[in-house]
Amino acid sequence: MRNLITTLRLALCSLPLLVGCGQQQFPGEQPVFPIEGVVTVDGKPVENIQIALHPAGDLNGEKPFYPQGFTDAEGNVKVSTYADGDGAPAGDYRVTFVLKEYNLLSRSFTGPNRLSAQYADSAKTPITLSVGPDQSNDLGKLDFESN
Repeated sequence: MRNLITTLRLALCSLPLLVGCGQQQFPGEQPVFPIEGVVTVDGKPVENIQIALHPAGDLNGEKPFYPQGFTDAEGNVKVSTYADGDGAPAGDYRVTFVLKEYNLLSRSFTGPNRLSAQYADSAKTPITLSVGPDQSNDLGKLDFESN
């Protein structure tokens, strides 16, 4: 009987943890969709290319969101809106890319952009992405030339 009571207590204490394991959506947050893609520079994967998704249309007074992220050491894209790597809300985006040196002392990206300036400007970038439940949400493989 004592083992049964201990087991029940353990199960009841664990229940809130299990309920909280799913992705929680707070008021005003939109559903998000993971973004895929690989970015290389001069044919090689580069870590810490900054990626930002700029909504192509008017937000119509909605709560603004700023999907952004970085590439990992293999060049894989990781975009976040509300949580690490969660993706972006549905919509059409213009995608910008910036590659600067990471300064360990200042813990910031400094120096000149090593990619063409057109990719850093949301009005000039030729890269677009449609995100949503019925979209591929994939940037594909992009290869930039370094400056």
